[in-house]
Amino acid sequence: MRRKGITLVELLVVMVIVALSAGGIFFAYRSLVKETIRQSLFAKNEQDVEVLLTSLRKDINGMGFGVPVDRLNVGTPACDGLTAFSGSNSVVGLALNCPSGGDELYFLNLATRSLRNSGCWWVRDGSGNVATEGRRWTLEDCPNSPPAGENLICLDVASKAIANCNSPNTLIFTMGDRTSIGDFAVRYYLSNTNLPRECAPGTFNLLKQVNGDAVAQPIASCVAVFRVRYFDGQSYDATIGDINNLRAVRLCLLMQVGGRMDTQMDPPNGFEQCGNIVINPEWRWYRWKLVEEDIPLRNIRR
Repeated sequence: MRRKGITLVELLVVMVIVALSAGGIFFAYRSLVKETIRQSLFAKNEQDVEVLLTSLRKDINGMGFGVPVDRLNVGTPACDGLTAFSGSNSVVGLALNCPSGGDELYFLNLATRSLRNSGCWWVRDGSGNVATEGRRWTLEDCPNSPPAGENLICLDVASKAIANCNSPNTLIFTMGDRTSIGDFAVRYYLSNTNLPRECAPGTFNLLKQVNGDAVAQPIASCVAVFRVRYFDGQSYDATIGDINNLRAVRLCLLMQVGGRMDTQMDPPNGFEQCGNIVINPEWRWYRWKLVEEDIPLRNIRR
């Protein structure tokens, strides 16, 4: 007699085959989604690194902006010493191997605060005419003349000493509502407080602290190494004698890009000019970006 339909065994076999196929498709799909997310996170963090570097270049490149000649000196600040640095006669200083987790960079820059006219400056020529220079930090045009109601600091064009703002041959800078040049002192440093859980063990947040502000600004997370060196045109060092020889600072960072990976890879183990890196074994599960570049300084010579 001819059999109709399918047996229970055949049905079970079909169900097993379908289940295995579905499982394979599910795991393949999950792996694809996971890889897509990982690549997306990696790309996002690569972009974040470039945004960070653009911000650091702008801030550090403006070191000495609006600073009178008597403060154009290299200091030796202590770790976590922003208050003392702000009241010193220094425009730049390094604190090395701090308990916070690495080097600390200190400097003065009247454009470092996000005030309305930060980055603007004016020149009063020998005839008393005022010309606008620079651009606001928002990239908008500056006012045609120093804004009324804002505190100003004025420097003699030739000597860079403090001058009367109505005198000819004068550089004019705004301090907004601030009254002290020490309020524009900056400290870049590492901290492991409130570190995102995606960060590799042994990494830090890079913070920017401006003197007088209650809270430091987070600049980047998952930073393993932050070091700074002076460049005099020939060599790199953690000290420099004459500030007139200072041409640039070398910024050295090791930054995590993306989350934890499924495979291991060896992180970079040293900088060209900032020394070797002590590798945490856990770092092999993460991807890293090694940053080492010179940031030129144009405002710090006497």
